[in-house]
Amino acid sequence: MAQQGSPPGRSLRQPVPGPDDDYPAGDYPAGDYPAGDNPAGDYAAGDPAARSRRAQARHPRRERPARRPYDAFAPDEEVPEWAGPAVYPSLQEPRRRRSGERYTDPYADPQADSDVGPDTGPGPEGHHRREPDPAADPVAPAGRRAGRRGRAAATRLRKSRRRVYRWAGLAIIACVLAAGITALVTHHTPKPSLYVTTLLPGEFKAVPAACSSVSAAVLSAYVPEPGRTTTSQVSTSTDSECSFTVDRKPVFLVLEVTAQSYQPFAAASGSGNAAGSASANAQDNYALVQSGLSHPPKTSPLTAAQVTALPNVGQQAFVALQQEHVKGISTQVATVVIRERNVVITVSESGQESGHGFGPVSVTTLQSGAVAAAKDMLARTLTEPKAS
Repeated sequence: MAQQGSPPGRSLRQPVPGPDDDYPAGDYPAGDYPAGDNPAGDYAAGDPAARSRRAQARHPRRERPARRPYDAFAPDEEVPEWAGPAVYPSLQEPRRRRSGERYTDPYADPQADSDVGPDTGPGPEGHHRREPDPAADPVAPAGRRAGRRGRAAATRLRKSRRRVYRWAGLAIIACVLAAGITALVTHHTPKPSLYVTTLLPGEFKAVPAACSSVSAAVLSAYVPEPGRTTTSQVSTSTDSECSFTVDRKPVFLVLEVTAQSYQPFAAASGSGNAAGSASANAQDNYALVQSGLSHPPKTSPLTAAQVTALPNVGQQAFVALQQEHVKGISTQVATVVIRERNVVITVSESGQESGHGFGPVSVTTLQSGAVAAAKDMLARTLTEPKAS
C-alpha cells in the first residue's frame, strides 16, 4: 500500500487567468481573435467581454479534475498522485559545488568506476546524478569493469602479503643475527683452574670401618681377651676411628686405629697437575703428623718421638716411639702412620706400667701390634672404590 502524502500546494499549479486580467493592447497576434474583432479598439473602448475573450484565447482555462474520496484499502494503482510517498530532503544536504569542482555523490558506491559522464541534473530526490560515460570505455561493459576491480583488489592483497612476509623475514634474520652477536660477545671460554677441584683417577672415595678392619688374629695377639672392649668413636665414609682397650691386671693396653681420606684443597702443596689435589692434601697432613710427633708441644707429657721409616708399606710410612710420665705412671707409645694416595692411616698402641699392678710392657711388642693393625687397615682400604 502506498503511503498517503499531502496534495500538491497551490504554488505548484499552473496559474489560471481570470476575467479581470489586464493585457496591453497589441501583445497578441490578430490570428488569435475572431474575425472582425479589433483588439486595440475593443481594449481602448473598455469592452469587458472583449478582454475576457482575448484572455481565454491566449490562456485557455484548464479544468480541474474532480477529487475522489481516498480509499486507504484501494489497490496501489488507484492511489492519486498527490497521495504518493512523501519525499523529505536529506538532513545532510550536499554542499554547493564551487566553480571547477567535481561533484561527488554521497550516496554513490565508493568503489564505482571513476569514468562517469556529464551531470544529468537533479534526480528524484534532489541530488545530482552522473551517468556512466560510454565514450570513456565504450567496449568494456559493467561486468568487465567489476572483474577488473576484483583483480586489482587481489593484486593489492598479494602485494600487501608479500610486504608482510618480507618484513617478517627481515625481522627474524635481524633477531638471529643479534642473538649470535650477543652469544659471541658474552661467551667466554672458561680458563682452566689453577688447582684440582675433583678427585684424580686412582684416589679413594671412602675408607673402611676401623672397628671391623683389624683382624681377629691381630687383636688376639696384641690386645688379648678377656677384658677387651671396643669403642667406635667416629664412623663416616671419609673418616673412621675405633679403639680397643684391655684393662685387666697386669695388662693395660690401648689400640687406636684411624683412617681418613682427604679431599682436594686449593692451599695444599704440590706442583703441576697435582697442585691442590686430594693426594697433595693427604701428603701435607702426613708431614704434619710426623712433625707433631717429632716436636710435641712444651706442655705435652710425651717426649719427642724417635721416627723410623717403614719401608714397603703404602706410599709413605714411618714408626714413632714415645714415652709418657705422669704422676709415677709410665706409658710406652708406638705410633705407625701410612699414606696411600689421599688416605692417611694412623695406628697407635700404648701400654701402661705403674706400681698398682700393671706392667711392664715391651716396646717391641707395642710396635709390632701397631704395625700389624696398620697393615690390616691398609689392606681393607685398597678395596674401597676409587675415582676414575
